[in-house]
Amino acid sequence: MTISHNRQALTQNRVIAAVLGTLGAASAIPIPLAQLDFAGLINVFNIDNGDSPHALLVIAGVGGILTFVVLALAFTGSFLAAIGAPSARAILIAAALAGLVTAMPLWIPAAVVIGAAALLLGHPRDRRVSDGRSSRNLLHASGVDTSTPRQGES
Repeated sequence: MTISHNRQALTQNRVIAAVLGTLGAASAIPIPLAQLDFAGLINVFNIDNGDSPHALLVIAGVGGILTFVVLALAFTGSFLAAIGAPSARAILIAAALAGLVTAMPLWIPAAVVIGAAALLLGHPRDRRVSDGRSSRNLLHASGVDTSTPRQGES
């Protein structure tokens, strides 16, 4: 078994994608801190939850923890973008979408920046093989007749 490592030179798009992903994730750090502060688990912003129902505090606490997981995912995607891993785009997209689930209204700006980072990386299927043919058709079939039989022919 041969394992080939595709080590490409650091391209400008990869650098910009890594910076945008990191910027988007870093700008979203206050979101889970505020969620956990509202839940009463930490006291960063001195947010008073007042007479909020216990269920709401649990939801805010779980949302804050999940948002921290999403931030870790976004930072991981940014790191993978910097080193040129093919999975970086998928991880950045997953982080952008998962953040919308955990902290919808506040996450939108961060999701846009992280999504832009994923778009800069491009889709792996858009890249061409060295002989110029698309990598989508791995069989490179030729001579295939796709015409339909006419009436009376079989």
